[in-house]
Amino acid sequence: MKTKKMIIATATLLAAVGMGSGTAISQAGLGVDQASAKSVRHIATPKSYKKLAKKAVHVSKGNLYSSAKLSKISHKAKNYRHTTFYRTKQAKVVKANKKTAVYNYIKSSNGKTKGWIWHGYVKNGKAPKAKTSKAVATSAKSKSSSSVSSSNKISKSKLKSISNAVNNTNKPSVLNNWVIKPGKKGSGALTDSKGYLKPAKGTKLYSIGGGTVIGTLSNGHRIMGNSYHPSKYLEVMPGMHSNSENFTNNSGHWVAYYISGDGLKGTAAAPHKGFKYMSGMDQGLISGFDGVWLGKNSNSDSALYNWGSKILLINKKAAQAKFF
Repeated sequence: MKTKKMIIATATLLAAVGMGSGTAISQAGLGVDQASAKSVRHIATPKSYKKLAKKAVHVSKGNLYSSAKLSKISHKAKNYRHTTFYRTKQAKVVKANKKTAVYNYIKSSNGKTKGWIWHGYVKNGKAPKAKTSKAVATSAKSKSSSSVSSSNKISKSKLKSISNAVNNTNKPSVLNNWVIKPGKKGSGALTDSKGYLKPAKGTKLYSIGGGTVIGTLSNGHRIMGNSYHPSKYLEVMPGMHSNSENFTNNSGHWVAYYISGDGLKGTAAAPHKGFKYMSGMDQGLISGFDGVWLGKNSNSDSALYNWGSKILLINKKAAQAKFF
């Protein structure tokens, strides 16, 4: 009887302690869960990888992970609703709950945003454009084309800095960094009646010496080339690009992509299917491509070309490196 009373008393005491501290325990446990939710990520084991045909896609929810192990979140998809990605790979993984899932590898066109995301969150096609409110649209419309294009005018000091870097101090990076950074969109057509690229309305082409000119197109992209050969003016596609991309051009004029990475030992562009090295271009054809992107001691093979597609691929690091 004594023993039974002791057991009952002990049970009552434990229940009381549990009731008194239950809230504290629950709150402490909740605190740990909330804190760990930010630091502890899903862990998975990749079982197989598969290459996919490159395809434009978009996402609006879910997480992008830095690897198929799903150990670290690199981006939140909701922040990239209006960004077009390209899907190139998929992986089958076994998650912690022993279930198999398929994840796609996607990357933005500039290569800065990339990662693995559950395939169910990936939608085919380019991302929808951001909607502009009526107030913003009205405000934008009220601005004159001259005020928009004036932001693309090159100041005398900036022009002098670029010209000096190209012609005197042998620093092509000053020009290269400028052309890959787009200006603001202006007005007017991209090309003239002959099909030659022309600067946005209200702006002009600026000479930096030796016949080389630079400027800004109506779409905000930079233009560079030799004024004696306007048919070979280059529309520079903004940002840095990966050599693994599939480059196309349906514009009818020449375009240039700057390629990231070391290329071949940092002194030449890495090969790309369908493209040839500039040094192999016929001398009768190379006129007009004055290699303004090159340093004086750089290798001309820091760039590749595809004559049929009118595309140049310029390895930025190699173009700025000393070769001889």
